[in-house]
Amino acid sequence: MTWFEILLIVIASGLVLFFASYAMIAFNIFKMPIAVKSRIERVFAAISKGMLIALACLFFIIPIWTIIAASFTDFKAFARNGYSMWIPQFSIEGYRYVLSNKDILRGLLNSVIVTPIVTVASLIVNTLAAYVLSEKKMPGHALLNKIFVFTMLFSTGMVPIVLVMRQIGMYDKAVALVIPAIINVYNILLIRNYMYSIPESLKEAARIDGAGHIRVFIKVILPVSVPIIATTGMMAFVLKWNSYMDILYYLSPGEESRQFWTIQYVIMDMLMNLTNTGQNGVISKYVIQSATIIITVIPLMVAFPFVQKYFEKGLTLGSTKG
Repeated sequence: MTWFEILLIVIASGLVLFFASYAMIAFNIFKMPIAVKSRIERVFAAISKGMLIALACLFFIIPIWTIIAASFTDFKAFARNGYSMWIPQFSIEGYRYVLSNKDILRGLLNSVIVTPIVTVASLIVNTLAAYVLSEKKMPGHALLNKIFVFTMLFSTGMVPIVLVMRQIGMYDKAVALVIPAIINVYNILLIRNYMYSIPESLKEAARIDGAGHIRVFIKVILPVSVPIIATTGMMAFVLKWNSYMDILYYLSPGEESRQFWTIQYVIMDMLMNLTNTGQNGVISKYVIQSATIIITVIPLMVAFPFVQKYFEKGLTLGSTKG
């Protein structure tokens, strides 16, 4: 019996004893006074909440830690042991192998350039569109909103989009990775719903002072819409950073378009063509894969803390108002 199995047995036994004790207190088997029983129940409730939070944290932490451990494991040690919570033999060969690939560095540079451009452009276009859709006094307001919702429910697929990109001369160009990704109807509707929650009196006060639509948008709407803008901005950033299908759709499969490959597509191509053995001995595909996951998730981990405080508020109001 391994130490891990022993640990699981100890944890399971402790949980059984804890909940058995909790049940005895709840049913007041020991005939305790109500005041004492209530205090003990509050203590058990607090411990239960702490245990649930700890289990939830482990649920998310263990997979991430397993990938981190695998990325720092020697190729041969990983071939012997597979995935583990521990690092049996420390090595940075996985990262060295990944970063020695010039396509990886170029893909990272392309993603670092393309993703912020798409995010900023998406925020500008989507926020402006949402403001128009949120104006209930606008002629055709209901029809225009229904048209936007209709595009979410019934899509023509990618073939017409690719044909249009070819027709207007954007196919096989870097701009093809930017333009189609700017408009996101789901984000537009989230922002619109959030703007519905803004009191109409704020806009009316600005209009009484002589402000037009542009000034109302900049001076009134934008400052109070920061939570939903930050939320949709993060969503656009993550969506574009993780995207690789646009390379397949809008770029030709030849070597000429290789210079435009983003990091996700470079990684996918590298892993598909990677074998488990090489000239210098064992090369574990899964160590390389783990290293690339850690490298590509770092920008998301850096960006998320800056918008985390807005994320819950933006999604909650953006999905319920309207």
